[in-house]
Amino acid sequence: MDKSYLFFDIECANCFGGVGKMCSFGYVVVDENFTVLDSDDVVMNPETEFDWYLFNPKKGCMLAYSKDYFRMQHNFESYHAGIKKLMEAPGRRIVGFSSANDVGFLVSACERYNLPDINYACYDICAIVEQANGGIHKKLDEWCDFYGVSLAGLRKHKSVDDAMMTMLLTKAFCEKTATPIEALLEKNKGVKLSVEKYLEQREVSRHNKEVMEKISALYGKKARAVLSNRLKGSYAFAFKVKNDIDESLRLATLVFKHGGILMKSLKKDGTLIVEDSCSAEALDGMHKKGLKTITISDFCELVRME
Repeated sequence: MDKSYLFFDIECANCFGGVGKMCSFGYVVVDENFTVLDSDDVVMNPETEFDWYLFNPKKGCMLAYSKDYFRMQHNFESYHAGIKKLMEAPGRRIVGFSSANDVGFLVSACERYNLPDINYACYDICAIVEQANGGIHKKLDEWCDFYGVSLAGLRKHKSVDDAMMTMLLTKAFCEKTATPIEALLEKNKGVKLSVEKYLEQREVSRHNKEVMEKISALYGKKARAVLSNRLKGSYAFAFKVKNDIDESLRLATLVFKHGGILMKSLKKDGTLIVEDSCSAEALDGMHKKGLKTITISDFCELVRME
């Protein structure tokens, strides 16, 4: 089966509430030699208001069409079947630039209109070129300039043109590294994001946000009715809460329920809860600041004591 490569970009009218409302889907399909087979800018009515900055010349994010033109088009539901067929085609490889956002926009659009998911996996050329250049960050047009790609006749924030820029950047990178596109993608499976994986990550992010809000609600608070008075004074974590957010909530709740006050940080007085693996050097540094320390294991034992 012959493989083909689809490069795509999405523009949204707004992302209020963390949900992107699509107003255009641009794509370019090429073969393994980067010969363009198909290309289009699917413009649609987002059925929502446009964020003000998208039509402000000073912001550099001008959309390619007028509000009236967008509103004259059909909505996403009318194009769903065509986009789904396009992206799920046999032998199709899909590439985007900073593609996690675009994957999320398509997921949100399907959910918004109660339509079946478009199931595909997307490679991120942005991550690939960043890794190849020591992790430096650049915008799409900046990477194109870096690799000598001419952008004559192309307009930023026009979906089909951004998709074309993504394709030309990938082509230039393949030529620079003497790597066929299929070999490049096979080598960089780690930057591939599937819809299924995106949904899993989104649920983890939602869970972490909810737990972080619960932890934040305990900062500086003292319980009126406590299980015990085993803890005195202020406590803070000497490790990143996000590393194990559920364990952090458990510990935060124990501080609160046993008479302590949880703080975001401590400058001098108080006790730092440290990981059991905390080094002697790190502990010494905390003690020199006048802070007491207690390991997670010792802390848990303390609140369990009769």
